[in-house]
Amino acid sequence: MTDAALTDAARILDGSPVPTFVIDSSHVVVYWNAALARLSGVPAAEVLGTQQQWRGFYPAPRPALADLVVDSATQDLIQSLYRDACRPATHCPGGWEAEDFFPTFGETGRWLAFSAAPIHNSEGRIVGCVETLQDISERKEAELARRESQRQLGEIVAGSPVATFVIDAQCRVTHWNRACAALTGVSATAMEGRSDIWRAFYPSETRRVVLAEMIVSGARHQDVAQYYASHARPSLLVADAFEARDFFPTFGPRGKWLHFMAAPLHDINGAVVGAIETLVDLSETTAAKNAETSA
Repeated sequence: MTDAALTDAARILDGSPVPTFVIDSSHVVVYWNAALARLSGVPAAEVLGTQQQWRGFYPAPRPALADLVVDSATQDLIQSLYRDACRPATHCPGGWEAEDFFPTFGETGRWLAFSAAPIHNSEGRIVGCVETLQDISERKEAELARRESQRQLGEIVAGSPVATFVIDAQCRVTHWNRACAALTGVSATAMEGRSDIWRAFYPSETRRVVLAEMIVSGARHQDVAQYYASHARPSLLVADAFEARDFFPTFGPRGKWLHFMAAPLHDINGAVVGAIETLVDLSETTAAKNAETSA
C-alpha cells in the first residue's frame, strides 16, 4: 500500500464516531478524525502532516502507541511506557491494546482504552499504523468504586470487635479479622485462602463443616440440626441465615461456649457467592448462669 493509498483509506473513516488517527511509516499524521478532535480538543489541522500526535494526549513529546507499533518496538519498551495496562492485541498480530488515564481530558481527566494495529503493504512491510480510542471512564470509575467499597468492607471487618470471617463460593476464607484470630489463636495469614476452616475450631479427629459452609451449600434447618441439635435455629433477623451455640473445648484453658451466626452473601442477581460468620464468646454469661443455678 502506497502512502497515497493509505491517505485515501484514512479518508473513508472520516465519518466514524470512534476517535481514530493514522500515521505513516515516518510517524507523520495522515488522518485525525472529527471524533478524536472532539475528544482531545486538538483540531486535525494542527497535527495533520506533522509528527506531533502526542499533542492530542500528552503535555510533552512522547511516543503514542501507534509510534511504537510502527517501530516494531520491543515488549519491554512498550510496557515501560504503559505498565501492566498494555498487552498484545488479541485479534491483530503485531498490534497492541492499552488503558490509561489522561488527566488533561475534560475537567477531571478521562480513562481511555486504545488499540494500535499495523498497516502493511503487499510485501508485508509496515507502512503505517491506525490507532482507535474509546472513553471507558464510567467503567473504570465503577471499578474503582467497587474496589474502594471492597477495601472499606475489609477495613470494617478487620476492625470489628466481633470475631468475624468471610468465605467465598468455593468456601475459601477471604477475610479473617483480628478478633477472630484472637478468639481462635489462628492468624489471618494462616487462614486466608484456605478451605479447611474447621481446623481453627475443632480437633483434627473431628473434621467437619462450619456453619458458613453450610450456608454456601444451601443447607436447610434439618441439615444444620444434625450438627448442633437444639442449639441451632434459623435467624430471626437475617433471611436464610442460621445461628447456633456450641462448646469449643480447645479454646482457652477450660474451653469456651460460643454463639455464632452465618448469613449468605449474594451477587446482584441474588445468587449466593459466599457467607459471613460472626462468633461471640458466651463463657462469662454461661458461667454466671451456672453460678445462679448452683446458688
